[in-house]
Amino acid sequence: MSTTAGGPDRARRLWSLLPVAALSCSAGYGFARVFPPAELLPVLAVAVFAPIVLSAVLSGLLGRRAPSAATTPLWPSVLLTAAAWAAVVSATLFHEVSDGLPGGPALRAAWSALLDAPHALLSTILPAPGEPELLVLPHAVVWTATAVSAELALRTRAPLLPALPAVLALGFPLVLGADGPGSAYPAAGALAGAAALLVLMRSRARLPLRAMALRLPAVVAPGLVAGLLGPHLPGLGAPYELRETVTPPTVRPQSTSPLDQVAAWMRNGDERVFAVRTSGGAPGNYRLAVLDRYDGTTWSSGAGLTRTGGRVPVEKGAAPGRTRTLEQRFTVQSLPGIWLPAADRPSSVRTPEGTVLSVDRDSGMLSTGEAVPRGFTYTATSDLPVYDAERLRYATAADDPARTDLPGSDAAGRPIPSLRSFRKIAERATRGSTHPYQRAVRLADWLRATYRLDPEALPGHTYRSLEFFLADGGRGTSEQFAASFAVLARTLDLPTRVAVGFRPGTRTGSGTWQVRGRDVLAWPEVEFAGVGWVPFHPTPGESARGGSAAVSVQEPGERPEADGKATEPARPSTPPRTPDEAAAPAAGGAAGSGPPFWLTAPLALLLLATAYVLYALWLPYRTRSRRRDNPDPRRRLLGAWRQITERLTEIGLPATGAHTAQEVAAFGAERVGGAVGRRLPDLATLVNEVEYAGRRPDAAAADAAWADCAAVEETVRRRTPRRTRLLRLLRSAAPGRRPRGGRR
Repeated sequence: MSTTAGGPDRARRLWSLLPVAALSCSAGYGFARVFPPAELLPVLAVAVFAPIVLSAVLSGLLGRRAPSAATTPLWPSVLLTAAAWAAVVSATLFHEVSDGLPGGPALRAAWSALLDAPHALLSTILPAPGEPELLVLPHAVVWTATAVSAELALRTRAPLLPALPAVLALGFPLVLGADGPGSAYPAAGALAGAAALLVLMRSRARLPLRAMALRLPAVVAPGLVAGLLGPHLPGLGAPYELRETVTPPTVRPQSTSPLDQVAAWMRNGDERVFAVRTSGGAPGNYRLAVLDRYDGTTWSSGAGLTRTGGRVPVEKGAAPGRTRTLEQRFTVQSLPGIWLPAADRPSSVRTPEGTVLSVDRDSGMLSTGEAVPRGFTYTATSDLPVYDAERLRYATAADDPARTDLPGSDAAGRPIPSLRSFRKIAERATRGSTHPYQRAVRLADWLRATYRLDPEALPGHTYRSLEFFLADGGRGTSEQFAASFAVLARTLDLPTRVAVGFRPGTRTGSGTWQVRGRDVLAWPEVEFAGVGWVPFHPTPGESARGGSAAVSVQEPGERPEADGKATEPARPSTPPRTPDEAAAPAAGGAAGSGPPFWLTAPLALLLLATAYVLYALWLPYRTRSRRRDNPDPRRRLLGAWRQITERLTEIGLPATGAHTAQEVAAFGAERVGGAVGRRLPDLATLVNEVEYAGRRPDAAAADAAWADCAAVEETVRRRTPRRTRLLRLLRSAAPGRRPRGGRR
């Protein structure tokens, strides 16, 4: 603790509240990975500046009554800060609970929300919605860190200690936002720069304003290093994911399977389901729901819905290759159920305020948790995959036992004979195929060429319904085609699921589409290792919309059939590659996910050069500060003489180190002149007596020597061009280049 609280020292501490505010802002902005910035910034503005102002006011009021910071009581600041937080959080975040007054209901709601917020954030897909029950956490963390930092800045002399609360506060968003969008390195860089500014302003060395300004580049350097190099340092790219240790509340949707509604939509073909405005051309199919479980009777969804603020996480282990971005704005007209359609797997969704949006992490399905009302509007952004034919040619089926499982026995434990029939049909349809993707393509081609689409066919996708369709029916809806493909493919150990959605619909204007009941469609998807889920189209009539597969991959000489009509084989323009060669682009893409070498190398050289320049500028001030602040008057006086000798070498004194003190004084008296030049011979005599005769100077003599040194430095600075001084500093910072003083 300090012993004096008035005068320049008190003013310096009050000014240090500015970097304290910067530290708290930097730590608070780390929550930008947890909350949308537009929702977060108003909270930070209150949580940072209110405690700063409160601490400054309390310091002024209490400081008039207390002669020192050590005797200034701490308990009024603690009580008033806690009371102020209760009043502010009641009037802002929880103003609807008790009409803005810090009463019991608002405080109980704030405390309960503060305790529940960490778990709620860890079980929400980030960025989290900006709700008071969640925003209370950054509000409390930043407020507390700012208040503690401000008190440390006003009550202690330690240069770096007030930065500790902000560093600890940054740990909250680092842990909670590990799965969030963006990066924490900008916040860390700003925190490092603010900490350097804090040390500069609270340094015990009393530097002139010009010297302090020259040290400002040292404030920028830590921020640049942390912000630019941080993401590329080894071991820092994969932070610990605390979410993996938290079990989120699993919400299993209770809703009618969309696959069971396909027939109803087909019967009411003219019914308007939803309208879409897109940012580009035709979007492809809209996916409404994904069904990945089959018990022999019903395809159902194993989705576990997790609340989200609008972001949809990418599919784990999937890297289909190139993508094209499509934005869609939906207006619901008649859409039963709790699901929201989107093109493929969306990456982000914007819904009206107050909507509780949930997403299934595995499939990307969107849900509001309740029936979607008429007129409901929302915007979805999708990154539509552009599949690589060569990569798919040799892709292996994903190891996903849950998506290849089929029930093999009935309730009594007897084998189901239908399963053996399905396996024989699948093997016959894919005979001669050598790779999983080729098997899937041939299976889809076979279904399209063998059976007919009939919107009036009886619905159903049980074992018995599918067996009748494959053996005797010959016609069915997209429900039977998709379900048959999924079951037959599973007998070949291909992991499958059934998607239900809609075709693009009818164009009604530039970028606008009307989707009706007749546009409903079910299609299967197959999972491939390293690629993800790939859609297939076994339903006849889909040939004009991309064929039976996501991309066409045929072996040389193969003649695929679509809709019963033979087509010429599509030969690859390049020779087929081996599986290892086909996987090389994906591996290369992963390895090159960082910045390219042509950018990294110049950036590294620039940072090294900047670091060297900053070091060269900082080194002489560090040396001077050590000499000037030495508590031993003898060392302080000799340090002043060495400083004078080094400065005189800049205006012509040979840097040989062989000059006597009187020779240095004579040179200085001639070149510097004035009163200080006349005092240099006496100072040289004192230096000789101190160094060789054992004389013990007092503090006043050391201070006088440093006053002469300051006058010499000012004269040298005026007479030496700035460019010359800078070049000399750069050369002197090189290893082994040290200025040498005179012989005493």
